Amino acid sequence: MNKDLKSIAEKAEANWADNWNFRSFLQHEIDPVVIDETVQELNRTVSAAIDCTVCANCCRELQPHLEEKDVWRVASALNLSVMQTKKRHLVKDPDRSYRFSTKPCPLLSGTKCSIYQARPTDCSEYPHLNKADFLGGSIGVIENYRVCPIVFNVYEQLKTKFHYDHAVDYIGDSDPEAFTGSYWKKR
Repeated sequence: MNKDLKSIAEKAEANWADNWNFRSFLQHEIDPVVIDETVQELNRTVSAAIDCTVCANCCRELQPHLEEKDVWRVASALNLSVMQTKKRHLVKDPDRSYRFSTKPCPLLSGTKCSIYQARPTDCSEYPHLNKADFLGGSIGVIENYRVCPIVFNVYEQLKTKFHYDHAVDYIGDSDPEAFTGSYWKKR
């Protein structure tokens, strides 16, 4: 299992096109229910072997979205008012949610969140592999492949599990429905 962040970043750059091709392979060749079941099984196994509080690369590289309830929880954990928390640590996104104003996260202390028990929902649910509809979130998975050892290892194990052939061009398929999710509904 690869936990080396430098190696993962290098492989992410080298595998960028192949990861998109694998995404198309999944869309064309594998039942989405089977994908979800397999991803969740692999996620449990890989997550048990990787301690996120030792890694914390997501806290250095990403900016999670915070809803109002998250802002209130963070403010309470920091013993600040909501207004102070927004002013000191957050910026408003166009979608009306918030994100931390800096990278790495201003709440990161070493490799652990200083308010770990009250961390935002987006943080506590990361890397989001336990959710249904893996294909629907697969663009984010490809983005997170370079950041998170769990995502990296799950995605690589999926390639092996589903006998993915790197030499086949799955993106070149001219069936536009294969990219919308309606492909499996017709089968």
